[in-house]
Amino acid sequence: MREYSILFTYEQGVHPVRDVYIDHPEVVTTALAISASPDTGWRVERITGPEHALDALETVYLDPEICNECICLHPACDAQVEYEVLEHEPTTRMVYHSTTEETFCYSVSALAVSTLGDGLVFNATQRGPHYEWRVLIPANRDLGAFHDALQSDLPNDVTLTVRRVGTLEQWQHTNRSHGADIPYEQRKALETAVRLGYYEYPREVTLEDVAAELDLPLTTLRYRLRRAEAWAVTIAQGITLPAGQVADEQDATAAPTTPFDED
Repeated sequence: MREYSILFTYEQGVHPVRDVYIDHPEVVTTALAISASPDTGWRVERITGPEHALDALETVYLDPEICNECICLHPACDAQVEYEVLEHEPTTRMVYHSTTEETFCYSVSALAVSTLGDGLVFNATQRGPHYEWRVLIPANRDLGAFHDALQSDLPNDVTLTVRRVGTLEQWQHTNRSHGADIPYEQRKALETAVRLGYYEYPREVTLEDVAAELDLPLTTLRYRLRRAEAWAVTIAQGITLPAGQVADEQDATAAPTTPFDED
C-alpha cells in the first residue's frame, strides 16, 4: 500500500459547508470511518468546537439538498444523502451520513473508487479553509487518472496541494495528530497558551494571563493544560494512551499540519 495525501484550500463562497468552517476556524471535523463503492457510500464523522459554532454548522451540514461530499457544488452530482446525528453534546456532534443512488459525485472518495477501483482506505479532516484527505492505495494502481479527475472541475477559488505520495507514514496516529482524541476545552487551553507565548523561552505571559484570556479559574486552566500537555507528549513520542486517559471532557481536533513529503 502507498499513501496519497492531498489538501484542498478554500476561499469563501465555493461551498456553503466550507464557508461555515472558514467563519468558525475553531470547528474541526474528523472522519472516524469512510466507505465508498461505485454507487453508494457512508461515513461517520466527529465534529468538535464551541456550541454556537456547531449550531451554525448544523444548519447547513444536515441539509439533504447539499452534498457535503462534493469538493464544490457540482451540477452533475446526483447523490442522495441521508444524515443521522449519533451524538449531540454541547461541543461535540457525531454524524452518520449515507449516500445512495449515486451515478456521479465530485467527491474525493467517489472519484477515487471510479478511477482506482476498490480496496481503498480513506481519512479526512476539515478545519478553517482546509480539507485534508489521506488515501491508502494498493501499490499497483495508477494515480494519474485520479489526480486528473480531482483537477477536472476544480474552481479557481479552491487550491489543490499534493502533500505526500509514497509509503504510508504514522497512519495509526493520523487522527491523533489532529487532536481527535483530545477534548475541545483542553485543545482550546493549549492553543491559547501557545498563541499568547506561554511556552516561549523566556515566557511572554503567565498562567494567570492565559486564565484571564480564557475567563477560567486558574485551577481549571492548570488541569486542562496538564491533560493537553500529556496528550502532546504522547503524540511527539508516538505513544498510544489507554482509552479514556485523555478524553474525559468533550473530544476535539486540531488543524492539518503534515508537511508535503514524497518518497
